[in-house]
Amino acid sequence: MLVVVAHPDDETFGCGSIIARAAADGHRVVIACFTAGELGEPAPGYTVGRDGLGADRAAELRTAAAILGATDVRLLGFVDSGWDGDVAPDSLCGAPDDDIVDAIDAVLRDVMPERVIVLDGSDGHRDHRRSRDATLAALDRDPATFANVRVDEVGLARSLMRRWADEMRARSPDSVYLHDDGASLGRPDEEFTEVVDGTAQLEVRERAIAAHRSQASPFLAISPDLRRDMLTTDHLARLR
Repeated sequence: MLVVVAHPDDETFGCGSIIARAAADGHRVVIACFTAGELGEPAPGYTVGRDGLGADRAAELRTAAAILGATDVRLLGFVDSGWDGDVAPDSLCGAPDDDIVDAIDAVLRDVMPERVIVLDGSDGHRDHRRSRDATLAALDRDPATFANVRVDEVGLARSLMRRWADEMRARSPDSVYLHDDGASLGRPDEEFTEVVDGTAQLEVRERAIAAHRSQASPFLAISPDLRRDMLTTDHLARLR
């Protein structure tokens, strides 16, 4: 299984239970990450500064991946684009399309996965959408080679995200995650084709989340009930 993400922590916050479950079942799991997350939201008390954030996040990714059971991590070398504003020419959203697609195409051909997992971008981050689109474009380049690859998007159920946005608005109204008051976050529940129970993977996923020490966790300032509901329920939409 190849899991394609944009930033360190996406693999854990976004689909950690799926990785842990696949690894526990004996499957080889490879994580491809487009950037080092240089423009992430540092956790309170993190003092290294922007210059060192990317290196720290890359190290945290490798630690979290090992906790989840992934066997390999590929960092693709692009720069974090941030939530909005201008983008650098070497960033995930600023680099030419062909460069982005070439990078993930090389990983696909090396790994030759049976299954690919991407994030659907329903949290509103442009890098997440870009990493998904580039992966699908790479698969479409050679449909014969990848004809039997199963592809799933992992997304955020709108029902859960409305609860999350309400709690975040009350506790952290200035959070970067509430860029539009959270109104457009998540994906309609009826669009998902599979809901996976990740209760058995909760403990290992919590340890992987803790490994991302530099980052402000979106699960930190929410009620225990909502945190558990978000971390033990994975929503997937089958693309092919």
